[in-house]
Amino acid sequence: MTSADLPPVYRDIVDVVDDAPGPVQAKQIVPRIGLPAKTSKIEGTRSKLKRLVERDWLDEERPGLFTPSAPRTVSGSAG
Repeated sequence: MTSADLPPVYRDIVDVVDDAPGPVQAKQIVPRIGLPAKTSKIEGTRSKLKRLVERDWLDEERPGLFTPSAPRTVSGSAG
């Protein structure tokens, strides 16, 4: 399964985390996916990040800091 199989908002979140130079927080992701930096949007994004961690798309390095999951297949790569 690749990130192309995810719903668009989840794919956008994974792409932002993949492109980040280090761990990112929900409040850093929200403006990068085109949402206003409001508490409700940050909390909704944090919830999506936690779901992506549960499904092994992302890792939570420390509470609230998200990184790409190491063994995940990158979309478009041949393996």
